[in-house]
Amino acid sequence: MSSAQASARMAGVTGDAVVRVAGLAAAALDGLRSPRLAAALDDVLTRRDGHRAEGRALAEALHGVIGDLPRDGVRPRVVGLRRALHAGRRPGAGEWTPEIAGRLPAEVSRGIAGWLADAAALAAAEDRLPRVLAAERESGLNALLKAATDPGFRIALGGTSPVLAAELEKWIADPRRTPRTGTTTTLARYLARAVTKTSPLSTFTTSGPVLWRAGGPAVGTRPVDRSGAFELSYYHIRESIAAFVLGHPALSGRAPIALNASAQRLGEQVVFLRGFGMLGLLGGERYCAVPARPSVLALVELLGGEPEGLPRHVLRERLTAGDASLNEEVDAFLDHLLDAGLLVPGLPVAYPHEVLVGAAAWARQGMESEARALSVALERAAAALAVRPAVGDPVSYRARREAVVSGLRELAGFAAPGDPQHAMFTTLTTVNVRDTAVAAEPPAVCSARAWRPVAGDLDLIRRWIAPFAPHLPARLALTELFGDRLRERGPLPVIAFYREYQRAVTAEDEIGAELRGSVVAPSARHPEDSVLDRVRRLSDVMADALAALSPYPRDAGEPGMSGPGTIGPSTTGPGTSEPGTSGPVTVPAEALRTAIAAYPPWVPEVRSISAYVQPAGGFGVVNALGAGFGSVRARLDHLTGRRGTGVADPGAGPIYAAFGSRFGISLNDHRRCLPYQLGGTPGLIGRDGAARLRIEDLVVRLDGESGLLGLATTGGREVRVVHTGAAAREFLPPFSLLLTVLSGDVPPLTILPPPHPSRAAPRDRRRDWPRLVVGSLVAGRAQTRFPAGDVPLPRQGEEESRFLLRLAEWRRAEGIPRRCFFRTRPEPESVAERLTTSPASWTQTQEKWHKPMYLDFGSWLLVRGFAAALRRPGTALVTFEEALPDPSAAQSGDHHVAELVLDVTAGSPL
Repeated sequence: MSSAQASARMAGVTGDAVVRVAGLAAAALDGLRSPRLAAALDDVLTRRDGHRAEGRALAEALHGVIGDLPRDGVRPRVVGLRRALHAGRRPGAGEWTPEIAGRLPAEVSRGIAGWLADAAALAAAEDRLPRVLAAERESGLNALLKAATDPGFRIALGGTSPVLAAELEKWIADPRRTPRTGTTTTLARYLARAVTKTSPLSTFTTSGPVLWRAGGPAVGTRPVDRSGAFELSYYHIRESIAAFVLGHPALSGRAPIALNASAQRLGEQVVFLRGFGMLGLLGGERYCAVPARPSVLALVELLGGEPEGLPRHVLRERLTAGDASLNEEVDAFLDHLLDAGLLVPGLPVAYPHEVLVGAAAWARQGMESEARALSVALERAAAALAVRPAVGDPVSYRARREAVVSGLRELAGFAAPGDPQHAMFTTLTTVNVRDTAVAAEPPAVCSARAWRPVAGDLDLIRRWIAPFAPHLPARLALTELFGDRLRERGPLPVIAFYREYQRAVTAEDEIGAELRGSVVAPSARHPEDSVLDRVRRLSDVMADALAALSPYPRDAGEPGMSGPGTIGPSTTGPGTSEPGTSGPVTVPAEALRTAIAAYPPWVPEVRSISAYVQPAGGFGVVNALGAGFGSVRARLDHLTGRRGTGVADPGAGPIYAAFGSRFGISLNDHRRCLPYQLGGTPGLIGRDGAARLRIEDLVVRLDGESGLLGLATTGGREVRVVHTGAAAREFLPPFSLLLTVLSGDVPPLTILPPPHPSRAAPRDRRRDWPRLVVGSLVAGRAQTRFPAGDVPLPRQGEEESRFLLRLAEWRRAEGIPRRCFFRTRPEPESVAERLTTSPASWTQTQEKWHKPMYLDFGSWLLVRGFAAALRRPGTALVTFEEALPDPSAAQSGDHHVAELVLDVTAGSPL
C-alpha cells in the first residue's frame, strides 16, 4: 500500500505523512544508567524507611513501659531513649546502658538492640555509597564515550556545538584523557537528546516519508541511507549576499530595478509598504505614499508590466525616449523613488535558497574580469552548499561542512575592508550553516490501521481548538473596531486598512494596548479582561469548550491541576503504574462534539493542522500542533529534492496563498503546498507553477458567514494567507502578521491552551496535571511543577553521593517517576516586558527555557545536568513530565524513538 493510498483512506489527512526518527537507538541510554548506584540508593532509602518505622514502633512500646517505672534516675533516661527512637537518632551514652536494658521488658530490649544493629548496618550502607559512585563513574564515562563515538552523533554535535564536538574528538583520540566534568555532563545531555527527542533542526534526527502498510505495529523504524542537506542559517545571510552582489561596483549598473509589489494607486497617492520584500528590512513594512503625479504613474505603469524589473540603463532609455539630455534628471528621479521605497532592487534568482546559483549566473554576464571572478567564487560556494554528504563518516562530513564555510569566506575578497559584507563573510563559521538529516526512502513503516482512529480524533481536535486560535481575540477586536466602518464604506484595499490598523495599534490608549497584546503576544491578555465586549464574550466560549474536558481539573486558568501524585504512567491507558500515581482523565469524544456544535458562527474553525504525534500503547501522544496544508511534507520534499506536481486551485471556495519567498529564513524553504503565492520580491514569485496573488487585488471585508473581518479579492472570493514555513510565526513582519490574523488559520501550538499571565496560578507551591486522554489521543501528558527552590541541589562541599541520596529521597517522597522529562522556566515576563521586547527575542527566550530534557534519576550523569540546569541564573520553575512513550522501555531490536507528522484538513485535501 503506497503512502498516498493509505493516507487517502484516513479521514481528513492531507497528502503524505512525514516521520522523524531519533538519531540514536534507545539502547544508548543503557550506558548512561547507573544500576548499582541506583540499587544502593534504593537500599539505603528502604533501610531508612524500615528503620524509622521500627523506631517509632519501639517508642510507642516504651510509652506504656515508662508509666510503670519508679520515679528514680532511670525513668528520665528512658524518656530520652524513647525520644531518640521516635526521632530515629542514636540514643545518648546515658540513654542506653545495660542497666536500662535490664529494667525494660526483654522483648523491648531485644528490639532496641536489633534497631541499633540495623542503624549500624544503615550507616555502613551509606558509607559505601561513595565507593559505589566511584565505580559507576568509571563505567558510566566509558559507556558515554562508546555511545558518543556513533558517527551520526558526532556529525550532529559538530553542527550544533563545534566546541563540544572538538572536545569529544580529543577524547575519542585519547580515551585516557577524560574531559572536564562540565564537558561530560553536557555530552550526556546531548546524547540523551539524540535518543529521546525528534528535533527537526539538526542531524540528531532523520526526517523522511512514511511507508504505509495495512496492519502491524504503529511504527517500525528501519535503517536507510541518510544525507545531510546544507542551508544558509540565521537571518539576513541570503539577503546580505544578494544585496552584496547587486551593489557590487562591477555589477550595480546592470542591477534590475522593480516596482514595489505592494504599490497601488489610492486616490491622489501611490501607496506602498517600505521594507516589503526579501531585501527589505525585517520588521519594517512602514506605510508610505508619494503623490500620484503623471511621472510617477507612468513609471508605475511601465514597471507594472515588468515584474522582474529592468536595468537602470534600459529604464532610463524608455523614460527618456532616447533623449540623453534627460538622463541626469531621470537618474535623480529613480534614486529618489529608490530611497523612498516605491522602487526596489530586483533579485535575479528563482528561489531564496538559490541565491548563490542565481547571483553567480547573473554575475557571469558581466564584462569586467572582476565580475567573472566573483561569478566563479559564487559558483564554488553554491557547489559546496549543494553537496548532500552521507551521514556516516564524521571526517568527510566535517570537511564538507567546512567547505561550505570556506566558499562563503572567499567572497570577502570581493568586498572592501570595513564594509558590512566583508565583516559578515570573514566571521562566518559552521554555526551559520544549518544541516538537516533526511532520507529519500522511508525510514519507518507505519500501520494505517493503527493511525486511522488517531487521524479521526485529530480532525475532532482540529475543530475543538477553534476558540483557542491564538489570534482570534485580535480578529474579534479588529471586527469591533472597524466593522461599522466597513458596513458603511464597503471593503477597503488591504493596504489602506493596514494604514488604519497602524494608527489603532500604535495609539497610546486601551485599544492600542489590547491590539499590541493580542497580535504580538497573544497570551498576554485574557479575553475576559478585554475592554471590548465582543472579545469578552470569547472567554465564555472558551470556558464552555474547556468544560467539555470534565472531569479534567482546572484552576486559575491553568490547563488542569489536581492533588499530589498525579504524574507518571497510569494503571489504564498506555504505560504502567508506579505506586502512588493516579489514573488519567478520559474524556469521551462526544463531549467535544457537543461543545463544537454550540460554538457561535464568529468562532470559525481552523482549516488545517499539522499534528506531531508519537505512538504509545495503542494511543497517539500529541506533542505539538502547527500549520497544516502539507507544509511539513513540502519542507521534506525541498530538502530531499523531490519535485511534486504542485497544488491546483479548486476554482471554488477560499483562495489559499502562502507568503512564498517574502519571509526568507531558510527554515521556511519548502516546495509549494498552496495554489497561490502572495506577491513580494520581484523575480521570486510564480516560478514553480503557483498563481500570483497581488497585494493590490486584496481587500478587507466583513465575512458573511462569521461576521468577522477577513480577506477577499476585489472580485469577492475569500482569501486566506497562511504562513506555511517552519520558523516561528512571531518572526513575521507586521503586515504579514496582520494578514494571518485576518485569515484565521493559525492553530494553537498545543491542544491544551496555555495559561494567561492574568490568570496564572500561584507559583510558590507544587502544581499537578493528570494525563488527559481523548479517544485514541493522549492530549496532555501528566506533569508536576515545582518552584525551583523546592528541589534539592548540591550543597557547598557536599559529597556527591550524599546529594544523590537526598535527591532520591525527595523524588520518592514527591512521587516523581525515575524516568521523565523536565523543563525549567524563568519568572514569567510581565505583559509590558513582552510588548517592549521584539517578538524574536522573547520567542527565543521562551524556547530556550521550554525545551524538554530527558532525565533518568538513576543516571548520575543526567542528574548532574539536571542540577546544572536548575542553577542557571533566573530559573524559577521546574516541570516534570511523564516519559510517554518511555524511550527506555523494553524494546526488541534496534528501537528508535519516532514521531509522525500528520496533516489534517477540513473537507477535501487541497
